[in-house]
Amino acid sequence: MEKFIERLLEEDIKFEKDANNGLSDINIFEALNIETKENYHSKFIAYLININKDHYQKNFAKVFLEKLGKSLVNTKFENLNIEDIKSVETEACIKDNRRIDILITLSDKRYIIIENKIYAKDQKNQLKDYINFVRENIKNIKDCYKNILTIYLHQDECISPSDDSLENFIIKTNLIKDKNENNVSYYLKMDYIWIKEWIDECIKIYEEKSTKDQKFILDIQNIIFTLNQYKSILQWYMTDEYTQRDDVLEFIFQDNIKMQNLKNAMILYRYNKNKSELKNLNEENYKKAKDIIQHKWSNICEYIIEEFFDSFEHKEIKIGDITFIGNKIEENRVNHGVFIFYPIDYKNESIYPCLYIYFKKKYYDIIGLTFEISNDDEEDIENEKYKECLKLFEDVKEENVRKYQNHYYCDKLINNEKLEGEYAFIYWLIENQNSKKDFIQILNDFFIKKPIQEAYKGINDILNS
Repeated sequence: MEKFIERLLEEDIKFEKDANNGLSDINIFEALNIETKENYHSKFIAYLININKDHYQKNFAKVFLEKLGKSLVNTKFENLNIEDIKSVETEACIKDNRRIDILITLSDKRYIIIENKIYAKDQKNQLKDYINFVRENIKNIKDCYKNILTIYLHQDECISPSDDSLENFIIKTNLIKDKNENNVSYYLKMDYIWIKEWIDECIKIYEEKSTKDQKFILDIQNIIFTLNQYKSILQWYMTDEYTQRDDVLEFIFQDNIKMQNLKNAMILYRYNKNKSELKNLNEENYKKAKDIIQHKWSNICEYIIEEFFDSFEHKEIKIGDITFIGNKIEENRVNHGVFIFYPIDYKNESIYPCLYIYFKKKYYDIIGLTFEISNDDEEDIENEKYKECLKLFEDVKEENVRKYQNHYYCDKLINNEKLEGEYAFIYWLIENQNSKKDFIQILNDFFIKKPIQEAYKGINDILNS
């Protein structure tokens, strides 16, 4: 502990000196809590591409189209220029209240559909409906597929549109085809590294401008600042390129000593000086170290939670006899939800049973699990099978399972006791060397409870009938 505190104080002095000299990760996108909200990313991307917005700039769209064309050689989208852009819409409404994230209308009846996915699952028939909507507008054009480009933007470069979203359409290289092998659209898989590279190219243009023309230097600096702010968000949250600049946090999470550092940090935060590990410490150094950890504690907790659930992201695990897949969630609830697991058999479905992990309040206290039937298709909430599934959740008080609204929940997860108290789950993760294995066991213990099993069987029967 003494060596830990000595190093902690050294790193804090270094960090405070840098911060006083101007080091900062201030970011307006992060301050507004929209870092991973796909609709805001779509709006900002569309805002830049739209040459009629109040930024007055055409370079954003010009660079975007040029970069796009390099992936679309020998198509009608290879040599686009800004004069080809007729409109740029976000959440463009089509039939049945469906909305295309970004729809770019071009000259000569050409269209670019951009479907943006971060954490949300694909919805049933989503891309198929978007493509068919555009095709209907140009059905009299010969080989109308040549006028449609469908872009699937996802933070994970390896993820493609689900079968559920395509329905009976299929992707073959750079084309989307129907069940009869007829071409219906060009296709391009895009990730946020692509978006970051586009932003980088735009920044370079305006950095060069800033050295040549001083008349609008403040405006140019504002453009560079805004683009860099967005680029930082992409690096921190979307492309896994973030480099820790807080010396204290970098030290605490140093790979080879991370677990011991976290235990020491937890002891400093959690206990006063009568704790055995703290008794013989210099009083002044102890107080300084405790103040540092208290100040950094929320950041430490966020890192621990993110790292733990990242280990389950898109991974297959066995819960009972069923293979489940883990997935982060974006939505905000009264309880702090972080993650869901759903059966692999429902990977491409918009209606599916799932296990949902939440914390009560904001201090990661009382971790709980729910079992529910999820419907990702907002336009299909009246689906008859979905409504039948909801009826399966009855008022029960059995095996520590309770009903709340349209789901079952349980917060007595370890030996039928609550894991409760401020930061209880954080402490459990730090102190438990087998936290991942034991967490899977918690999921198993919850899933095999009689009310959960009965509801799961009923849901399977309904959805597969």
